[in-house]
Amino acid sequence: MQTHLIRRQTLLSRWTFRYVLTLFLGLFIIGLVSIFWIRQETINERKHSLQEFSQAAARYVTDGHNNIVIPGDFYEWIDHTQREYFIPGQFALIVFDRGGTPVFVKKAPPRPPGRSSPNIDSKPELTDRLRTARIGDDFILMAPMMDYHSPIGSVVIAYSYDELTNVNHNYILTISLLFCAGLLGWTIIYFLSRNLRKPIIQLSEALYKIKSGDYNVTVPVNVKEKEVHDLLLSFKTMASRLAQLEELRTELLAGVSHELKTPVASIHGLIRAVRDQVVTEGEAEEFLDISLEQTRRLQHMVTDLLDFNSFASGIIKVRQDSIDFGKLLSEIVYQWGQLYQEEGIEITVDIPNRTFMCMGDASRTQQIVVNLLNNSKQAFQGRGHIGITLSEYTDQTYEVIVRDDGPGIPEAEQAHIFEKYFRGERKKLSVSGLGLGLTYSRMLAVAMKGQLNLINSSPQGTAFQLLLPKQH
Repeated sequence: MQTHLIRRQTLLSRWTFRYVLTLFLGLFIIGLVSIFWIRQETINERKHSLQEFSQAAARYVTDGHNNIVIPGDFYEWIDHTQREYFIPGQFALIVFDRGGTPVFVKKAPPRPPGRSSPNIDSKPELTDRLRTARIGDDFILMAPMMDYHSPIGSVVIAYSYDELTNVNHNYILTISLLFCAGLLGWTIIYFLSRNLRKPIIQLSEALYKIKSGDYNVTVPVNVKEKEVHDLLLSFKTMASRLAQLEELRTELLAGVSHELKTPVASIHGLIRAVRDQVVTEGEAEEFLDISLEQTRRLQHMVTDLLDFNSFASGIIKVRQDSIDFGKLLSEIVYQWGQLYQEEGIEITVDIPNRTFMCMGDASRTQQIVVNLLNNSKQAFQGRGHIGITLSEYTDQTYEVIVRDDGPGIPEAEQAHIFEKYFRGERKKLSVSGLGLGLTYSRMLAVAMKGQLNLINSSPQGTAFQLLLPKQH
């Protein structure tokens, strides 16, 4: 299968190019619309100015007695009024009397080759209102001169249609403004992209350091963009968490090595002493019993590790059977109590005399409860009291509370007790293990659609809560 190599670009060049392309495309469309609109508005404005000019000329050549009189300064008036109405270029202007005879003629300048001169020498038709028309290459306006309600003549203007539609200076101004806007937009986008690129480069460098195994990284989080700030803050939290996990992994390897090495060394020494016959027969039996106990300890740790990994990878499944929770809990507590009845542990059970039918896996439920009981026993290491209560928690769930009167879990450790491989400082010194018990128990509870929580812990004791769903 053929693969295509992707050409990588820097964030600055890629997004600056895209932004600029989008910007100039938008400005190009705006420019086209603006040019069309400016052209139409300019033509309409010039037509309106020519109409006003022609009507003003008709009034100017009419005296107070409604006679046609051409003033001596008519040329000067035409030039002045043309500038006043902002009418560019030159045009032909003819004043006709009532009989259609020209009484004043101002000719247009010569036209370029291929352009016809205005043809307005013929007798115009008298009318009492302003008329406009395009004839050939000219825009023609005919403004009547009125004697009360009847026309006494007309002023005819022939304006070059090319001049009427010539708005090149407006086009140049529009294009210049759009170009300046595009250049300004590109500059703004360039510097914004640079500012956005800087924290991303720092993030990339930090990721490379983490990839190399260096978790001591720093990234700036005082950026104004919310999304970038959230990304950098999440990365900083992740890096800190990875550093903790790396420290935990190192500590775990050391702990596992120590936990496995201690019983192995003990077994090795005891068996060697028996083999070399340096102990009496009675001592040999005692040494073998100790070796068996150390072997069970090793087996327990290895089993915990294998069970946890198997469950986490989905190999072990939990069942959802109908369970008599009260009966099962009584059996679990009774069997566990028989194992430790000589160690001074007092157990009280509060299970109402009724049926508690729940959904779950009996063997996995037993693992959870036994683990909680073992944790309580390890807490006081000697005489102590453990209380177990079963009750209805909600309409959907039952609740088991396992409470002891041990010294409690330090507040700083309470948030981490369900994390895998976590072991409190007190347990590290007094109890062997891998720190998987509570993690595995919570995973089992969640898999059975329940939950395992730490309710409270203080110097007066600790209480755990196990929730399992009712049977429906």
